[in-house]
Parts: sequence; C-alpha cells; structure tokens
Amino acid sequence: MAIKDHPRLLNQIPRGSQRYKQVKKLRSASERSNSTMKEDLKILDKPRVIGGRRAAVLVLLAAIFLLCKRGFAFIARVTHMLRRFRQTKDPKLERWLKHPEIPKSIRNLIQRE
Repeated sequence: MAIKDHPRLLNQIPRGSQRYKQVKKLRSASERSNSTMKEDLKILDKPRVIGGRRAAVLVLLAAIFLLCKRGFAFIARVTHMLRRFRQTKDPKLERWLKHPEIPKSIRNLIQRE
C-alpha cells in the first residue's frame, strides 16, 4: 500500500519508533484528550446528537469521564508502587514516591486559604 492512498492508515514515521513517540509527545493536551475520548473510550466516536445543548452535555460527560479515568489510574498506579516499595524496599521506587519540595511562595498561598 502507498502512503498517498491511505494517509491515515500508514504513517511516514513507523508507529512505536522513538521518533513517533517524540512527535506524539509534542501534541497539545486538547489533541490527546480528544483522541482518548474518541478512540479509547468510544464516547465521541459516532455521537448521535441533535442540537448544541445536547452536544455540550455529551462533551461535558466525556470530559468528566476522562478526568475520573485518569484520576483512578493515577491512584491505582501509586497504590501499586507503594505496595511494591513496601515489599522490596527498592531505592528506585523510593525516588518516585518522594514528593517534590514545594516553593515557599506556593506554600504561603496554600496557607492563606
């Protein structure tokens, strides 16, 4: 198959290569979110919506679902890392589990609230 015949199916840069990963990282956050909602979650794949208000509700529900999915994935990943660290005492995991130092200016803002 030629790239000109199937540009969305075949990439000039092979999927999975280091160059493809770099290009994918350069996409904006909105592109990544829309791609996730459309391809991974199948929410925005083929919406049957008539009217702007209903489309807005569908997009809001998709955004809420994406936020919950990413939040729960983060919690599961950190929980798994904590369990592995407690079992193995791996110094690599200890480095990942340490929280970063919070700058004094941000600490002052947090303490005001």
